[in-house]
Amino acid sequence: MAIIQSIRNRAGLLIAVIVGVALLAFIVGDFIISGGFIYQKSKLIVAEINGKKISYPEYQKLNLQFENILKIQYQTNSLDENMNASIRNQTWQEILQRFILFREYEKLGLVVHDQEFSDLMQGPNPHQLVMQMFGDPQTGTLNRLQLTEFLSRIDQLTGDQKTLWVYYEDMINKERLYNKYHTLIRQGLYVNKLEAQTRQEQINNSVDISFVQKSYSSIPDSTISISNSELKEYYKENKERFKQEESRNIKYVAFEVIPSNKDYKDAEAWINDAYEEFLEIEDVEQYINFNSPPYDPTNYKKGELPDTLDDFMFKAKLGDVYGPYFEDNAFKLAKLAKINYLSDSVRISDILLPVNQNNINYMQMLADSIKALLKNGTDFAKLARENSADPSAQIGGDLGWIREGYNGRYFSDSCFYAEKGDVKITYSESGLHIVKITDVSKPVKKIQVGILSREIIPSNETDQIYYSKAVEFATQNNTIGKFEAATSKDGLKAIPVFELKPLDNEVQGLDDSRYLVHWAFQAEEGDIVDEIREYGSKYVVAIVTKVNHKGYSPLEEIKTDLEIEIAKDKKAEIIKTEMMQALENSGTIDDLADHFNIDVQSATGIRFNSFSVPGAGNEPKLIAAALNSEPDQLSDPIDGENGVYVLNVENINASENQFDNLNMTKSYIQRNYTNRAMRSTFQTLIELADIKDHRVNFY
Repeated sequence: MAIIQSIRNRAGLLIAVIVGVALLAFIVGDFIISGGFIYQKSKLIVAEINGKKISYPEYQKLNLQFENILKIQYQTNSLDENMNASIRNQTWQEILQRFILFREYEKLGLVVHDQEFSDLMQGPNPHQLVMQMFGDPQTGTLNRLQLTEFLSRIDQLTGDQKTLWVYYEDMINKERLYNKYHTLIRQGLYVNKLEAQTRQEQINNSVDISFVQKSYSSIPDSTISISNSELKEYYKENKERFKQEESRNIKYVAFEVIPSNKDYKDAEAWINDAYEEFLEIEDVEQYINFNSPPYDPTNYKKGELPDTLDDFMFKAKLGDVYGPYFEDNAFKLAKLAKINYLSDSVRISDILLPVNQNNINYMQMLADSIKALLKNGTDFAKLARENSADPSAQIGGDLGWIREGYNGRYFSDSCFYAEKGDVKITYSESGLHIVKITDVSKPVKKIQVGILSREIIPSNETDQIYYSKAVEFATQNNTIGKFEAATSKDGLKAIPVFELKPLDNEVQGLDDSRYLVHWAFQAEEGDIVDEIREYGSKYVVAIVTKVNHKGYSPLEEIKTDLEIEIAKDKKAEIIKTEMMQALENSGTIDDLADHFNIDVQSATGIRFNSFSVPGAGNEPKLIAAALNSEPDQLSDPIDGENGVYVLNVENINASENQFDNLNMTKSYIQRNYTNRAMRSTFQTLIELADIKDHRVNFY
């Protein structure tokens, strides 16, 4: 019994261990399969800036805020891909400012105090954004009554108005901090007298030179040998030149979806079937808008329509139909919809009131008030000069004679469906208008033509055929070798894209193709696209041909470029040695030219800021040597970009009064320093920061 009990005890322990191990394996296995909490959390990191992690929810919250602001500003509920890309970039810039620039503000103790901010809003010189919102466009002065009234009810703002105003306040606050920061930098920049004198000499002085050039191409490449050790040494010494950002090389094949013969026949059948119904329909505009591209409300006079259509319509009775006919890749029917007798042109005077989100109610009341004053006999020209934002205000608002369609349909209709002397309130993209009809031309016959159009577009069946072709190609050619072979023999064109960047908005040649960029940076070399999508009218199959990691270009990939550089250096040494030997027996530049059987060339007016030398091209070393050589002395050999040079300074041209405007030169250099600081400060801080950008994993 004791033995049995012992076995039971040991078995129980063994079973416990087995169960424990199994349970642990189950937990760990599930943890690994699901990614685990810590791993999953790390996958939600959009970026790391100086050790600070920015999570996807944090980033996306800010992105949605900017998206909401843009929707309010543009008064829309949807944004296109270009706008979304712009918002993502704005979000990134905001993140960089918060974690890099604001840290600098904090170190320096920079803040915007309450009184200072209040002064920016309603002080003697308010911020330009305040002026834009509450300024009089004619006088350029601030409407303080309107501003004070608005500020008195800020606490009552809700919804979009509050969101927009808080955003504006934040913009003003950040701009003020930024200006303070740059003022500190600017005050630390100083130009001394010696620096100004040196710059004036560089600008005013020039030299005339004669020179000879022996080109690198005079030595055959086959005579230059380069060892592996030389390649490695050159690569090591110049490694910083070969830094590269992360990128991808891809190739893609596009299967463009084009209509089939059946699609043409179906469109033609549709327009034929619609003929009888279109002939009988009375509300032509509504019918066309429901079944076709929008109705054109333009009133055409004789000669303004295409010849055949013009001839038919101006002889037709109301309701007559022309067609079917084929034009602009569509089958069409045209119906005489309206006959009007309208002036060919009208003369108007205009008062323009610019409208924005914040002043629309005020401007509407102002427009009503101006119209009432005009009705009571106030001079239109006087009111235009006092109120209109249009350039015509200077001449009393007279816009002269206009044709139908001027300034948009609503504005145009208000003018053309009116009589001489009428005053109307209308609008355009520019704002509200108070328009007076000062004269009208003689009415002429004009017609509106309703065009029912059936464009030839690929059917779902046709679309599916091209999609299937793309899928079949991707399935059968899923390696780089197969992809290359298929595109070389099947008449398909493989389009290469080099150095695709993580945040490129699209692939060259493909509309709205951000997804393809995102995919390329999740894939490995040789991977074929995981999802066949349509970009514009093309189904695309893409393959990653090369992965370029951030860091330094591998020696093997730039070997050819290095060999060219090393060969050039070796050729330079050979030519310089030859020239040094020849210089021992050459008293003049002509002697040296005769020795090598080459021509003497000349260049005049070479200055410090010259970009090139006539006859030599872009040769900065030659320019530097020319400006630092004594006259009438042959220089040592100069290894340039295209060959080796020896020069002789023939003449130095110095300005007689080169120090007369020293203060002006100092101011010029100071402005350059300031502008460079304004442009590059933030970018320099970004380059110095430790930034790990993972946005490509999310967008």
